[in-house]
Amino acid sequence: MIKKDNTAIVLGLSETGLGVGRSLGRKGINVIGLDFKKNIGFYSRHTKALLCPHPLKEEKQFIELLLHIAKKQKEKIALFITADDFLISISRNRKILSEYILMNISPENLIESIADKYKQYKITHDAGVQVPKTFLPNNLDEVDKLKQELAYPVFVKAQEVTSWWDKIKGGKKGFFIINPQELMDTFRMIFEVEAKAIVQELIQGPDTNHFKICCYVSQQNEILLAFTLQKIRQCPIKFGVGSIVQSIHYPELLRVGIKLFRDIDYRGVGSAEFKLDEKDGKLKLIEINPRYWQQNILADKCGMNFPLIDYLEVTGQKPKHIVDFRVGIKWVNICSDFESYLSYKNLGELNAFKWLNSLKGKKIFSVFAWDDIIPGFYEMDFGKKLIRFARYI
Repeated sequence: MIKKDNTAIVLGLSETGLGVGRSLGRKGINVIGLDFKKNIGFYSRHTKALLCPHPLKEEKQFIELLLHIAKKQKEKIALFITADDFLISISRNRKILSEYILMNISPENLIESIADKYKQYKITHDAGVQVPKTFLPNNLDEVDKLKQELAYPVFVKAQEVTSWWDKIKGGKKGFFIINPQELMDTFRMIFEVEAKAIVQELIQGPDTNHFKICCYVSQQNEILLAFTLQKIRQCPIKFGVGSIVQSIHYPELLRVGIKLFRDIDYRGVGSAEFKLDEKDGKLKLIEINPRYWQQNILADKCGMNFPLIDYLEVTGQKPKHIVDFRVGIKWVNICSDFESYLSYKNLGELNAFKWLNSLKGKKIFSVFAWDDIIPGFYEMDFGKKLIRFARYI
């Protein structure tokens, strides 16, 4: 019997927060959602959504609001973090929050190291994980020295993501670089806006070579959940976010991923993305995300309810270790996957028949759900990508 006395607060109401809110709300847990913009989760019947100050730009006001909400509850609130901006703010204010808030997250120094992609590279490399070679040039002179040493193509991406989105316009996750001159031009632009970036070797292989392990590590360092998935497509293609993924069993990924989380002394929910290098057949780390991941509702569909286990543990209800989950179930964001299909179609790598065929089978949608239908209508009303999809059909 689950005790539901503690209100859950979900920080961030994108698809990620929508999934967390549904996983908790369907179990009868009271859920409050906070976000600084009106995201898709505001329209869910499972979440009482409120606008809040930006957790970094207006940190003091955000923390005050969070404490105000927490103090009004009879019991301590259980906290769930689904976006990087919230994670950083919560991590560095954890001492003043701990009197009213229950949460299981990693130590502050580890959160900071993971947020900095170059420090993340160093700690994971030191843990013995296969990681593509990574470099951090601090000025154009260092780029000039580095440019002849690299094996092109390479990928240039944020050293620290939250400031990157403010400074690099156009929503670009990074830049695909094919020669030394492109590298110089790209870093010249990056340094002009006072951003910082790393250069990373590319791991060869198709998008289907991307895999993710998602774990929940208890406060006593026990891995209670370990879930694995494979990307079928991503958007943008090659360097984007999974637009259709499926649950799989991958013993080597489990072995490598669990060892990584244990070696860096991780706590709470986290995911690690790997890519299988077609040159040597080894799994190589792309990145760690120390929070809930976008497709978390897929794990729930497959029998691993991460938010519920998180809730039970922080409220002292001693959840059991779960090993098995259903495989071959897909998570689909139909809007972004249609964009992905168009890109592959333009390259001659995918046609309409193969795309539609890939959507068959047991699945769960990123937004649409019969028991929570309003977010799906919101997506249809305002999603320009979905309108394009309807016109194409």
